[in-house]
Amino acid sequence: GISVRLWNVYGIEKNLEKSHVITDFILKGFKYRKIKMMTNGEEKRDFLYAVDCCRGFEIIMKKYNYLNSHKIIDLNYGQYTKITTVAKIIQKIFRKNNLDVKIIKGRKYDEVQKNLLNNSNKVLNKYWKTKFSLSKGILEVFKYYKNIYK
Repeated sequence: GISVRLWNVYGIEKNLEKSHVITDFILKGFKYRKIKMMTNGEEKRDFLYAVDCCRGFEIIMKKYNYLNSHKIIDLNYGQYTKITTVAKIIQKIFRKNNLDVKIIKGRKYDEVQKNLLNNSNKVLNKYWKTKFSLSKGILEVFKYYKNIYK
């Protein structure tokens, strides 16, 4: 078998009792007009849009015979982005929708992932590429919640 590791997959979240960073920032923007960050935002993450993640799993299943020598595959976007950059992308989307949202950085440094880095699988990348840039994926998530918070 192949173990597939997922790190920072984002998309539409239905259970909003505990949302993850991108959804959390978007919801805070709509609710409070502020993105209050839990950390200073200097940590980097490799974010993968859920639609690309699903396509990646499909390719892994279809190309199993070519990939089965790899016991662990990191399914990821392949580019690291600071959390502050994510907040600025979201802030820019709000501005394009005539909504002013302020970013407030926290003081803590990330203690959860401690900048653990995942590695793109070069064999998988022969068959699969993401279709959504980080900005495009965030925009899709934003559009969904914009319809809810009209």
